[in-house]
Amino acid sequence: MIQQLAESPAKGLSVEDVVDISVLQRIQDRFAKAMGVAAVTVDRNGKPVTEASNFQSICLTIRSTEKGLARCMKCDATGALKSYRAGEPQTYLCSGGMIDVAAPIIIDGEYMGGILCGQVVLTEKREAFIEKIIERNVPLGFSEDYLRSMAKQVPAIPRERLDAAVEMMFVMANHIAEMGVAHVTKNKLLKEAEEKAKLQEALQHAQLRALEAQVNPHFLFNALTLVGYTAIAEKAHQTEEITFNLSDLLRYSLRNVAKQVLVTEEFEMVERYLAIQKLRFGSRLQFKVKMDPAIEQLYIPCMILQPLVENAVLHGVEPMTNPVSVEINATRTDDYLHLTVADDGAGIDPAVIKLIEAGDSPSRNGRARIGLQGVIRRLKGEYGHQFSFTIKRKSEHGTLISLQIPVNGRV
Repeated sequence: MIQQLAESPAKGLSVEDVVDISVLQRIQDRFAKAMGVAAVTVDRNGKPVTEASNFQSICLTIRSTEKGLARCMKCDATGALKSYRAGEPQTYLCSGGMIDVAAPIIIDGEYMGGILCGQVVLTEKREAFIEKIIERNVPLGFSEDYLRSMAKQVPAIPRERLDAAVEMMFVMANHIAEMGVAHVTKNKLLKEAEEKAKLQEALQHAQLRALEAQVNPHFLFNALTLVGYTAIAEKAHQTEEITFNLSDLLRYSLRNVAKQVLVTEEFEMVERYLAIQKLRFGSRLQFKVKMDPAIEQLYIPCMILQPLVENAVLHGVEPMTNPVSVEINATRTDDYLHLTVADDGAGIDPAVIKLIEAGDSPSRNGRARIGLQGVIRRLKGEYGHQFSFTIKRKSEHGTLISLQIPVNGRV
């Protein structure tokens, strides 16, 4: 029974069972505002499980009628199911005549519903879309003149912007769902403690997933805010770069959890993270990434560098007004891989170092420190006594974190 639960913790559950709806609502609202599209999350039957975000006036009008609401719910359910069968986001013409995109919520092979965004028309075919909107909604009892005036208010955007938006929403939805599944799995395993050894192994895996899920939302929220600010201030001049870097980084973290990856892959994702933060901090953040070419084909656990770099940015760069440099290095000595993250920023509190070394929670420093502790905990579990780390305050300013990982596999 424990083995079956580990393979499919989401079986028989609904969206509400595995997703914190209040968290999903906040992310959905920020996403819709930043990208200029409408968004809503629905269950398998097309019934909304979140409040609509940034819905267009014409869509609210259509849904105010009994026939229009039923038609929209059926369309939403069909679109989400189509994306599930395809295994990827699907773009389609909704029942109201506008462009919608559906991304499935799939947890361990279980289909639970989907996230929908859109309610837009494509810039290059705007007039044709307006006529289609009128044609499809006249049967609901609205006049052509009224529908035309409403249709002209529907946002017109390029196809590339819509594709970027749905890719990011797809990754976010499944990331949050994974948080919920990890929590559910942990609770159920505790109740099924018939075989102690199997229970401990499965519980450690669930705790790892839950811990990693705690780290990523902090960066996700900050990055989404940055997307919105950039879109408003620069009229989306830099939005594409931010969106795709964020999408790649989140996709990487989700698809490689608990896996070994090439050092080059890990460094590539760190550079994407720093590129996003560079747009946020500008000249206040300088960074260097150095890797010995001789170690490019070595494997390391996924997502062990990004939390350390995030720690340097949040606690080294963010509190400072003057420029701060962050440097990431990877070298090899005999049978050990040495990874270091150094900054010349605010500097870590010596009391916090003692707490981390003792394995206690440095509560005064909150969110970013949990990522550092998570990395240390993961590597200790992976390599045992062969793994070691050091955390130092660099004289008056800056922090140096060093990891020593054995090259020849696990203990």
